[in-house]
Amino acid sequence: MVFPGTDAGPVIKAFQDTTRLYAGEYPGYQACSTGYHDFQHCAETLLAMIRLVHGAAAAGVRLPAPAVKLGMIAALLHDSGYVQEKDDATGAGGKHTQIHVRRSMDFAGHYGRQNSFTADAIIACQTMIRCTDLSADFNAILWPSRDVELLGKMLAAADLLAQMADRAHLEKLFYLYQEFQEGLVSGYNSAEDLLRKTLNFYSLAADRFKNKLESVDRFMASHFTERWGIQEDLYRIAIENEKAYLLNIMQHEDQEMRRRLRRKGIVEKLRSDKNG
Repeated sequence: MVFPGTDAGPVIKAFQDTTRLYAGEYPGYQACSTGYHDFQHCAETLLAMIRLVHGAAAAGVRLPAPAVKLGMIAALLHDSGYVQEKDDATGAGGKHTQIHVRRSMDFAGHYGRQNSFTADAIIACQTMIRCTDLSADFNAILWPSRDVELLGKMLAAADLLAQMADRAHLEKLFYLYQEFQEGLVSGYNSAEDLLRKTLNFYSLAADRFKNKLESVDRFMASHFTERWGIQEDLYRIAIENEKAYLLNIMQHEDQEMRRRLRRKGIVEKLRSDKNG
């Protein structure tokens, strides 16, 4: 809708290659072993990115097609750093939690060279992926262009929106806790502790959108209005509903909290695995 007639071939190929990567069919790599940062999250980040670009165009912010294509590829590869190489026989992908962004940038470089990307295109793609690092200093980033900067901030927003608007997000936090444990991320005593501390993360995300990402999340509302005739941001609604439910279950003890998290059978499966 935004770029009629544009060749989407490189994005389609990247989608197919990313599917193979997460499935363990990409040369040199195992299947994805992380339950939180899985292919579903990757695909949902791509979708959120597409919607933000469309919403930006609807709001009068036009971006060049070549840069947008790189943004889509960056969205696909932004968590590739969790995927282990074939000869990595130790643990699971969660061990790369604290270095996954750098590994993802490295993989994007490898992928770009394999697919004859220009050096500038590789740098642009890597810069966008860097924006998904919650600790990244945006003032220290050497932006190749204003377009890359805006798309990088859109990717950072899409990454967060895709996670928090996932209807099974609260349940998947139990997978995230496993990844944190393996990656030696401190500050959480249990999965339930991570759940309770997620309440503060909503505020941190809102601050990030406003003060680091130029409020690019606002383009979601433009997307839903233009594409579907819906006068609301459905991502925002999903996140607010999730936050309200989290507040509700936080009034209960840990075991009762678990019983109230039933989507996709994730918590029950983890309990069965532990008991088995």
